[in-house]
Amino acid sequence: RTGGQTHTWVAELDGLVVGFLSYKLDPDDRTAEVILLAVHPDHQNRGIGTALNEFALRAMQAAGMRMVRVETGGDPGHAPARRCYEKAGYTGLPLVRYFQTLGPGMGE
Repeated sequence: RTGGQTHTWVAELDGLVVGFLSYKLDPDDRTAEVILLAVHPDHQNRGIGTALNEFALRAMQAAGMRMVRVETGGDPGHAPARRCYEKAGYTGLPLVRYFQTLGPGMGE
């Protein structure tokens, strides 16, 4: 698999950066991945994340991508992100990822 192309779009309001969205295109399999979407807390719930999503989705489609994926946390702190992605048309899939911290004494 070859490396992809990363793009970042910035949302400005009155000359201030209030949010951004970065995504990576993989032309080999015609998929894209949203790497990060962030909106300043003072400007959340005003449609900025939705506008960034819609803009990026159109750009990804214009670039020939056929599927987009994004990951976010399932905890309460990521609830606004989940709402934003769902509002933009993403479908959440049931998924469990397991992690374990490794430290001294493991496997002895």
